[in-house]
Amino acid sequence: MSLEAGTAYNTNDFNWSIAGNLEGSSPNILSELKFNKIKSLGYYLKSNYTTLTYLKFFAFFQQNKVINGNGSDIDYKDDNRTNPTFENNFISNKGDFVSFKGGIGTPIRLSTKINITAALFYYLTKQKFYLLSNEIQDLRSTYKANMQGVEISMKGDIQLNKIIYSSLILNYHLVNYKAEANWNLIDIFQQPLSFSHISNGTGFGVSVLLGCNMSKMFSIVVSGSLNTTTIKKGTDISYLITENEISTQFNGAKSILYGLSLGIRTSF
Repeated sequence: MSLEAGTAYNTNDFNWSIAGNLEGSSPNILSELKFNKIKSLGYYLKSNYTTLTYLKFFAFFQQNKVINGNGSDIDYKDDNRTNPTFENNFISNKGDFVSFKGGIGTPIRLSTKINITAALFYYLTKQKFYLLSNEIQDLRSTYKANMQGVEISMKGDIQLNKIIYSSLILNYHLVNYKAEANWNLIDIFQQPLSFSHISNGTGFGVSVLLGCNMSKMFSIVVSGSLNTTTIKKGTDISYLITENEISTQFNGAKSILYGLSLGIRTSF
């Protein structure tokens, strides 16, 4: 069994858009939001437990607070991002990021120094983005993106020498996507739920870890990761103060998430 805890840093580039109607036209991109370099800092906890020689359980939790970022919100009149009718740059230096993952895997020993582990996970990721402005003090719109689904991973561990070890993890995930927005300064929308997005998608990731044994029980670990997720076309539902609902095509979303972490691992 091993336990690991440390500090985590993420940078996320995230964008989405909608069309003017359910057919994806009038125009094909009506509104587009981009969140650029959303930086967050926090902590993570990780554990694994081997019950048998061929069965291993995993758990992971991370929680960050957003510390910096910006973005843009542009509306268009015509197709292919032409004739913009509204354009606003905003600050996004507030928000939350939470990630949970739990799974089970089968370790395979290839040699005394090399192991591989195939694993299946359930995962849940939540990120709350803010749209803020120094010029418009009342602007406090939010967009909460929730992703959950199944992840398949392959991990390779290698003992480089008596002190240094390394791991490489490749994963592929299926995503159920749901987002909720509160556009607090747009009078035609209800609050706190102004509109929602529902869709699904896929993604992949790669992580590299390097560890250094400080004793028989403790080691220092540093890791870096890259995860990309592509959300397909879905449905955008706007909730108006008239209690009417308007549906249009959600064109999808794209997330590129970079991660760095530094922690201490204990094994027993």
